[in-house]
Amino acid sequence: MLRLVQVSDTHLSPTHGYFAQNWAAFRAAMREAPPDLLVHSGDIAFNAPVVPADLAFGAAQLRGLGLDWLAIPGNHDTGEAPAFSRLNQPVNAARIAAWRAHVGPNWWCRDVGEWRLVGLDTSLMASGLPEEAEQEAFLRAALAGRGERPVMLFIHMPPFDDDVENPAPTTAVVPFAARMRLLAACKAGGVQVIACGHLHVYRQVEWQGIQVVWAPPTAMVDVRRWQERLGYFPRPGYLEWILEGREARHVLVQPPRMFVVDMTGWTALSGGTVTTLPPLES
Repeated sequence: MLRLVQVSDTHLSPTHGYFAQNWAAFRAAMREAPPDLLVHSGDIAFNAPVVPADLAFGAAQLRGLGLDWLAIPGNHDTGEAPAFSRLNQPVNAARIAAWRAHVGPNWWCRDVGEWRLVGLDTSLMASGLPEEAEQEAFLRAALAGRGERPVMLFIHMPPFDDDVENPAPTTAVVPFAARMRLLAACKAGGVQVIACGHLHVYRQVEWQGIQVVWAPPTAMVDVRRWQERLGYFPRPGYLEWILEGREARHVLVQPPRMFVVDMTGWTALSGGTVTTLPPLES
């Protein structure tokens, strides 16, 4: 049996430490019960495309946990596909290089127990960059070489929301054309779990026999949006995955010392985004 923790959307920064208390609660939980492996499913940093020091800080925080860990980029780490850039922070060579310098590869594969774990960079999907084709070739090879292993895929953006076939432009989920290629590869390649983040809420759905699980953030939540849509009060937390044989199950963990931080009041009044918050004075 392998115990894997998935944490997501931590949004760490040395200057914008709005979510430092929740990160401290997570750090305490990891000290109390260290997992066999930690996977960060993106948005380590608060605003790394503009402030690379945020990414360096976040990576140092992960290393400081003293755990075996892997991570994939989120849009607040390396930017967004240029045609789908809500924050006007398109992914580019410099931002990819910063990730690789501070964190490591932006796609990877590791075998643990009877499972193959694969991590991909959703910022590259529909980007048109050379790395997009390289990553797709990597995924094909990783799935083709899995043998009999089931696959757990980690991505930042969910592959879809409610409608897999919705071709509308989006910054919430993987863009349509890239999505359909990804899902076709997953269906043919033994993927049993897609573990993602990005939308700052816990949710689980099933598609074609594949579990699709959205991890909650440790950072901010949009209480009204998700309470109205999903019918429950969203809270920060993380996921604990148990991989036992060829089976995978998860538990939602919401530590009582993780507090609900909702920034929608700021963004509504300022007309900006969370990334336009001022530095947090001590």
